[in-house]
Amino acid sequence: MKSVAHWLVRLFSALTLVAGGVVLFAGAAQAATICGNLPVPSGYVITSESLTNSCTGGYLTETIQLPSNGLAICDNSPVPTGYAITSNYTTNNCGSYQGGRINTVTNGLTICGNSNPSIPSSYVITAEGPNNNCGQWYGETITTAYNGIAACGNSAYPGNYVVTANYTSASCGIYQGDRLNVASDGISFCGNSVVPAGYVITANFQSGSCGQYLGGRLNLPYNGITVCADSPLPAGYWISANGLSSSACAPYQAERLNNS
Repeated sequence: MKSVAHWLVRLFSALTLVAGGVVLFAGAAQAATICGNLPVPSGYVITSESLTNSCTGGYLTETIQLPSNGLAICDNSPVPTGYAITSNYTTNNCGSYQGGRINTVTNGLTICGNSNPSIPSSYVITAEGPNNNCGQWYGETITTAYNGIAACGNSAYPGNYVVTANYTSASCGIYQGDRLNVASDGISFCGNSVVPAGYVITANFQSGSCGQYLGGRLNLPYNGITVCADSPLPAGYWISANGLSSSACAPYQAERLNNS
């Protein structure tokens, strides 16, 4: 019974793919073809594309399959979470697109700059520069974020981190370096930082650590807190007074927040 049930599940999956305009390759459970005007199913990558009689209207036929470490894909392919492009090259397998190779994301991995959107949110870029494997793209080293990490200024960073310093960095190519720290009540931060959800700005000031950016202080809100007018408004709070004068918030005015 177990083998019959397993067969039925596979048959149902195959019929679902065919009904959706996806045709499975015989003998290749993970490989299929779709026409270029159809979206690539979630979790799949494009490994080749060519002109065939199967797809009309000038659309190419795309071969898709589930990703694996070291798999060659086309550069117009989506890159599933947990993978990144580690090389780019010219190929005849991808129509007008370049080819690339994907690998599972690991700490210290060098990826290509066209893979930036697929970097997991827990990683930051710590170095970048020309790389023969990446063609016209820079190579970038990605590292799991930790408190005090030195990251490159073009890097996204986890939502609970803030920029606490800006500086010139030879490791980051054309970008400045940023020091990242986990947000905490009373932390000083630089104005090029995103303010994490749930925090407010309670002071603005000049800081030698922040380069051309204004420095500031972040705090956790409470009922009746005075914040600077450039502060985000936390969920559940409202402005009960504005236009307040505050030397701490210059050049902005201050506001009072309440939640009850």
